[in-house]
Amino acid sequence: MCGIFGVINFNGQHVDKEKVLSARDILAHRGPDDSGLYLSSYNHTSIQSCVALAHRRLSIIDLSPSAHQPMTTEDGRFTIVFNGEIFNYEELREPISSKQLAVSQNQFRTNSDTAVILKLYAMEGSDCLKRLRGMFAFAIWDDKEKKLFTARDRFGIKPFYYLHNDNEFIFSSELKAIKKYKNGLTLSMEGMDAFLKTGSVPAPLTIYEETTALLPGNYIEVRNHPSTPLRVTEKQYWSFFDLLTSNDSHTERSRSMAPDNFVNLTSQVIRRRSNLNYDDETKKIIRNSLLDSIKAHMVSDVEVGAFLSGGIDSTAIVSLMRQTGHDKIKTISVTFPGHQLDESKYSNLAAKKYETNHFEYRLQEDELINDFEKIIEAMDQPTIDGINTYFVSKAAASFGLKVVLSGLGGDELFGGYPSFINIPKYQRIKSLPFSRSLMKIAGTVLKGKIPAKAIEYFKNPNSPNAEYRMIRGLCTDNELRALRWLSEGQTSNGKWQMENALQPMTNAQFTNDPMTKDYFSQIVIASEAKQSLSPLQYISYLESCNYMRNQLLRDSDAFSMTHSLELRVPFVDHLLYANVLPYLDNGFDKSFPKKMLVDAVSDLPAEIVHRPKQGFTFPFADWIKKGKMKDSINDSLNSSKMKNYFNPQSLLNLNNEFQKNKIHWSRVWAMYVLSRF
Repeated sequence: MCGIFGVINFNGQHVDKEKVLSARDILAHRGPDDSGLYLSSYNHTSIQSCVALAHRRLSIIDLSPSAHQPMTTEDGRFTIVFNGEIFNYEELREPISSKQLAVSQNQFRTNSDTAVILKLYAMEGSDCLKRLRGMFAFAIWDDKEKKLFTARDRFGIKPFYYLHNDNEFIFSSELKAIKKYKNGLTLSMEGMDAFLKTGSVPAPLTIYEETTALLPGNYIEVRNHPSTPLRVTEKQYWSFFDLLTSNDSHTERSRSMAPDNFVNLTSQVIRRRSNLNYDDETKKIIRNSLLDSIKAHMVSDVEVGAFLSGGIDSTAIVSLMRQTGHDKIKTISVTFPGHQLDESKYSNLAAKKYETNHFEYRLQEDELINDFEKIIEAMDQPTIDGINTYFVSKAAASFGLKVVLSGLGGDELFGGYPSFINIPKYQRIKSLPFSRSLMKIAGTVLKGKIPAKAIEYFKNPNSPNAEYRMIRGLCTDNELRALRWLSEGQTSNGKWQMENALQPMTNAQFTNDPMTKDYFSQIVIASEAKQSLSPLQYISYLESCNYMRNQLLRDSDAFSMTHSLELRVPFVDHLLYANVLPYLDNGFDKSFPKKMLVDAVSDLPAEIVHRPKQGFTFPFADWIKKGKMKDSINDSLNSSKMKNYFNPQSLLNLNNEFQKNKIHWSRVWAMYVLSRF
């Protein structure tokens, strides 16, 4: 796990080495163990360095200096900067060594996974991505062809941001490094709107106008030969719907990573939409898939610990770690003594059962206040979530850990969210005769008496996307519109006139209104691909490619890496997904969510299995309603900066509604976070 940064100047201008080093070192928290820099000319005639690749290293696999980055092939042609881990690098390494191709005639100089990616790319080009199992974002410079190749993992576990204009291409693990290099960036109005509607900034958007997030499962090639025009092309090498078809290389990788008893797994990779029976053989397949993922994610040259909240997902991870032969595991939990959200009863129960070396981190309100500026700095771009990860990562680092496993992704894969029950229920209601007409009437009658999101439910079409938007959305279209106008006549930067906010909108206005854009539907879904998904598989898709991708994974990376901690997510594994999704509909029990996971793990304590579901959270609402946090929020919402973007009266109303417990804390918190960017 590391931090990467790079610059290509297209106009032949010399790269400012000191600026590059300054941008690189703002990522020092991502890689405190080592740093490196590579410089080269971009065109064939220039003697100046127009290309820079920079790296900060957190040593996890091959701790020796030989794994230093940037890393270059023996012939000097290819140079890589890499962030992440390739969990099947050892099995990929063997055929590379045996082929004795010109590019790999020499022995590997390092045992790192970085060298495997580098040589595999030299042999196969972009096709190498299909063979990688892991979490990654990397860039490879081809000094012969003068071409840059960059790629991001399938689910977006590791971040990759870039800035591209006629003069340069800049990339980084975090936006703050690009901002540092460019001496500032411009806030994006669309990025702000998307954040206020979803609680995060969905890729490919970022909070800045000039920058873009590379989509998961995509790669970019940058070419600029002197004889040809500049070409920057982005292509997709994997999508969620690839899980619905099997291919030989996919199943072969599953088989080669398997433990000895890993039978019949690859034969059950999804081949069609129809749901497969959930029986004893299925349970065996899912269990072996889980053990395989845990085994893969335990690959490390340093100790691997685990977060343990006492919920089903984190407890399952620890149980599976034990079942794969690991003992005395260091586990971490954050506790809130005396508060109803404290989960120490369950985390201690799990720690005792699995005989872990358990560490409790007691979090108080004062620590949130004291660390708040560090939290905002670590956040990198606005989010309403992730502060829990900041503190549990801080605890893990203080306990001496560099790598932890997390239960993130269990709800998305095994149907643990209420959305798996509620979306089908809402669709059934809307499919009743005359339901649409009755709902429109009800929405009008109940306006002002029920939450705005419920009013939107009455207006939305009957589709999973519409129901998902209601469940996961933060601000409704009308709420956002009311927040965004300033005063009559002010329409610059997409701001709406007062009269537009107060008058009903026509269908044409609604369609063209930037406030009504559905950021939960950023991902284009081919109709044939959508039809190949069963109802619950489609909800898994929505959760995995929206909330998990844009919020949970992004936040987990940002807040763990600020403490130089590598966070791994065994549930977010494409081979595991491929062997669970076929059974989701028949294995799902709405009275027993995540039954498939519980059955597969087999030894989870009954007290944990049957406890009320509670997300990994803390008493946030209580803490921001009083004392210093309350005062800080009031000051920020009343600041001149916020008044430049939002209607002051609407901000005041929003805060008052929160203080009266009429709205969820997340909306006020979102505005507060936004004020700090």
